[in-house]
Amino acid sequence: MVYYFKTPVNDFQDATIYMGRDKVENDPLIKHSHPKNIWFHVDNYSSAHLYLQLTKEELASYKSFDSFTIDANLLEQLAQLTKANSIKASKLNNITVIYTPVENLHTDGSMDIGTVTFKNPKLVKRVHVTKKDNMIINRLNKSKTEKPTEDFIQEQQQLVRDIQNERKRMDRESNELRKQYELEKKTRADPYGDLFTDNNINASSNEFRNENWVEEEFW
Repeated sequence: MVYYFKTPVNDFQDATIYMGRDKVENDPLIKHSHPKNIWFHVDNYSSAHLYLQLTKEELASYKSFDSFTIDANLLEQLAQLTKANSIKASKLNNITVIYTPVENLHTDGSMDIGTVTFKNPKLVKRVHVTKKDNMIINRLNKSKTEKPTEDFIQEQQQLVRDIQNERKRMDRESNELRKQYELEKKTRADPYGDLFTDNNINASSNEFRNENWVEEEFW
């Protein structure tokens, strides 16, 4: 099973956070989560693996993790929820929560269940948590729902397809705009260029004039 949490980011958008029911669920979540989704874990302590689901807009505009920022209020909630889902760290003050894109995680069959390493440690960011905030935890837990892992996998696969289709649409629009720009550029460079096309020249030439033409056509 996969647990879901919802929290408002602003008046128009909610953020989705998800985590596996236990460490056995971590492997399918790592394998099937969108590569750009953000993974969270308590540093130096055992804890649940939490994930921030990026929106379609964020995924479509995503450039790099270095330049990607998470709303400060949302980041605090993610850190608090991660801390709360660690048996040891939930009881401690001044702990650190680490986060990185799913695509930066590495796991294989030789590692213990739920264990991960990082492909690039430089892509791991940190947030400090001074102490537990019960108000944040209680509010997030009230939003908690659960779904079968199979439903989660289908959702992530559909998300990938939607993003691919959206990028194709944006590429088509970009190509159309480029063609329009080139045409306008050509027209500005030679505003009379379309007057000298083969069709227009033939239409005004005596060589191609209708055999029934009369002199009045010149007047």
